[in-house]
Amino acid sequence: MKSGMMLILPFILLLFVVGSLPAFSAEETTGLLPEQEATLRAIAKGEMEKWIPMTQVQARALDQKADAQWQELHKYLLPFGQVVDVYWPDKTQTTPLRYETVGDSACWTGHYLAALAFRYKAMKDPEVLQKVKDTLDVFDRLTKVSGRTGYIARFAGPADDGPYREYYKVYGRGEDPERPGLGKWAYRGGGPYTNLVWLGNSSRDTYIGFNLGISAAWANVDNREVRAKIKEIVTTVGNRMMEDNWSVIDGKGHTTRPTPTFKLSWMRTIATAAPDKFPDVVREYGESIGAALKTPRRTYPKTYKEYFANNLGFATAYSLYAMETDPALKRQLAGSIRDMYNGVKDHLNAHFAMIYLAATGDKNETALATATGQLIDIPGPPRWFRAVDYRNDPDKKLLDGGERLEHALLAHEQVPSDFLWQRSPTVSHGASDAAYETPGLDLLLPYWMGRANGIIAGSKDMPSK
Repeated sequence: MKSGMMLILPFILLLFVVGSLPAFSAEETTGLLPEQEATLRAIAKGEMEKWIPMTQVQARALDQKADAQWQELHKYLLPFGQVVDVYWPDKTQTTPLRYETVGDSACWTGHYLAALAFRYKAMKDPEVLQKVKDTLDVFDRLTKVSGRTGYIARFAGPADDGPYREYYKVYGRGEDPERPGLGKWAYRGGGPYTNLVWLGNSSRDTYIGFNLGISAAWANVDNREVRAKIKEIVTTVGNRMMEDNWSVIDGKGHTTRPTPTFKLSWMRTIATAAPDKFPDVVREYGESIGAALKTPRRTYPKTYKEYFANNLGFATAYSLYAMETDPALKRQLAGSIRDMYNGVKDHLNAHFAMIYLAATGDKNETALATATGQLIDIPGPPRWFRAVDYRNDPDKKLLDGGERLEHALLAHEQVPSDFLWQRSPTVSHGASDAAYETPGLDLLLPYWMGRANGIIAGSKDMPSK
């Protein structure tokens, strides 16, 4: 009996100790705390609960996740200095089968340049400054490779690169029978770029993403060489836009017409970066901005099928805000971004929340919870596709014939995408389990925007207990 008690006593003591521990330890939790998750779920329903700020442990984990994603992007997902998705034979990441979403690369490379600019502002790292300069050189090449100087190609890479060839040989709905080996919208470069293949039929999306990067770099990188290069690029694009009456024309039979906000944002960029080259643009912008500010900026519901329009809207709004030089107009543009965010605050969109916080300086707990909480929750690298299906989940209400959910999902629950924040957060199913990797800019861009604007503190800057 005595020996039996000797064996039982430690077990009783262990039960006592375990029973006295809290349900979780904030000092050991790197993911969302239960209270933080509850706040995000409430925001998705149009409600609000108190937000528990990010802990030092969470901040350190977020630092490490962002750094790991940074390394992953530069190692695997930035061929020829341009952002792509990668389809691998398997998850050992040996040799890519093909690059994917290359037709959207100029847009995402603009988002990458913006992330570089914010990281440089936050850290003043000379290696990041060099990456900014290198990316501007890529942008310069994209404006010249077609032979139609000033037109922005979607991508340009070596014709003999295998993973790229697998993409461009069918780009544009199949191979062109008159140009074997080239897709219908893929073309050999002109002049000194004959070894390259460039992708045409650029859209407003291409130019909006490009302008986002240019604007962020101008506003956040205090370097004379950077600004001189931006002025050169903007002058090149501006001359083409003047000649083409603000339309996007690739010279191969494809034309995209401008919208008023598209034109306005590019006028602001041109007027700021190269005012001496385009006095008429400076004047026209001054005559147009007043009326534009009186027109509410449109946002779309979280269940909208073409939800990417919201991302383009916020990118355009940020470019206008970043490049505006008049303090009074800048405040009004920040107010427009505030109004836009109020239209999407139940979307749990970290990128939109961060743009709003950075532009306005507001201390909005809903936006802060969304921006930081979703970045804590978003998966780290490598970011593989995975199958998602909530159509038979009894805890979720389906809408739109089962295609959408009633409320926005947390980041880790959403259907994987090239840039999570441009997709509806309510999609009920999609993607597949595959060795398909996305670049993670949906983590890096809002993270470094937050760091640069004091919205997210680096773990080393947070007070320790």
